[in-house]
Amino acid sequence: MDPTSDTPIRLRQALRKIVSEPIRTLVPPWSWKAAAFAAAVRGTAFFATNLQAGRGEATKALVVEAIFAFVTGGLIGAISQQLRNAEPVWETAAVVWIGLPGVMLLAQSGVDRLAHTPHLSGGLVLSFCLSALSAAFSWYAMRHGAMLGGSDETTILHDIEVLPKIFLSFLLAAPRVIGSSFNPKRGG
Repeated sequence: MDPTSDTPIRLRQALRKIVSEPIRTLVPPWSWKAAAFAAAVRGTAFFATNLQAGRGEATKALVVEAIFAFVTGGLIGAISQQLRNAEPVWETAAVVWIGLPGVMLLAQSGVDRLAHTPHLSGGLVLSFCLSALSAAFSWYAMRHGAMLGGSDETTILHDIEVLPKIFLSFLLAAPRVIGSSFNPKRGG
C-alpha cells in the first residue's frame, strides 16, 4: 500500500515503510514549500531572540537556523505527506504535531550548540512551538489536498486558492471537536 495514495493506512505500517525505505518514501515528496516556510519563520525567530547579543550574532543564528529549518522543514513535510492518510487520526496527529517537532528540537539543540548560538533556550522554545503549529497545519492541509509534493504535488496556484478555506477549517477544528463531544447525537 502506497502511503501517498488516498487509501487509508495504519500508522504503524506507514512509519515502518518510512523507516525501511526512507529514500523511496521521503525524497520524492520532500516538501520545498514546507522547507521554505520553515526557514523563513524559524530563521526570523532565532534572529529576533538573539538580537540582544548583537546584530552579528543574530545574523549568524538566523543563517544557522534557516539552513537547519530548510532541511528539517522539508523532511517533516515529506513525513507528514506520507502520514496524511494514516489512521487512527488522533495517534497520527500526536506523531506529527509533537513527535516530529520534538525529534527535530533535539537535533536543532545540538546544531545550535555547535554553532555557539547565544540565547538558545528562548529560540528553541519558540522554534518548537512554531514547528509544532507549522507541522500541524501542513499535515492538515495535506489531508485536505494542498501543499503536496512528489507525484501528488499541487501547484502554487491551487494551494493559494484553497489554503484560506483550509486555514479557517484548521482554526475551527478544535472548537468542532470540543463541541461534538458535548453533542448527545454524535454517534448517530
